Amino acid sequence: MALPTHRKELTVFPEDGTVLTCKAILSDLDGTLVDSTVCVDFAVETWAAEHNLDLQELVQKAHGRRSLDIVEMFTPHLDADAEVAHLEQLETSCVKGLVAIAGAAELVSRLSPHHFAVVTSGSNKLATHRLSHTKLPIPKVFITADDVTLGKPNPEPYLLAAERLGLEPHDCLVFEDSPNGIKAAKAAGMKVVAIGIHSANHDISAADYIVHDLTWVTVRVKPDTSLELTLKPSIEAAI
Repeated sequence: MALPTHRKELTVFPEDGTVLTCKAILSDLDGTLVDSTVCVDFAVETWAAEHNLDLQELVQKAHGRRSLDIVEMFTPHLDADAEVAHLEQLETSCVKGLVAIAGAAELVSRLSPHHFAVVTSGSNKLATHRLSHTKLPIPKVFITADDVTLGKPNPEPYLLAAERLGLEPHDCLVFEDSPNGIKAAKAAGMKVVAIGIHSANHDISAADYIVHDLTWVTVRVKPDTSLELTLKPSIEAAI
């Protein structure tokens, strides 16, 4: 896809790394924990061609949003439920290139159920498919498009995740990769670490920190059960 590129240097951290503390990590799924780029591109390109939609506009506006919101935005004249089901079928039919983001499995393995939630714009069926295929665990707190009235960039999904963990929004740190997801987390009053590995075509500069992938993040549980995260101290690439 020939799309405009937003180039931003990855955050330059001190020599000993940047240390953050929180009580829980709330993570987006696609592009953050799971590399679903090929499957998403397949579904979006197929759907755009079927309805003669501008692919560049679709990609720019749809990234990080629920399928329902995308359908209502681009094809309001069509049966929304049918189109959402069709998009889900296109995405779940694909497993090409579907792998965990580097560092995701190790990071998640260090987190207990009360330290972690997934907050995705995908449906429960789609998100479960991707987590299962990549052998990542399905968390106890699992917020999907099926759980909210308003999706990202509205803060509702992240606020609901914090509520289900029994935490205040400021106690949570968010991992995201899309402008809409970053907006949602910031509107919820949360700090955001953006994962930049597949975000070259999107402006993620509103995040508080930007790392390349999850190998740039280490986490340990402190004696008081809070989390201490260290973000990698050197830059290796630019988005």
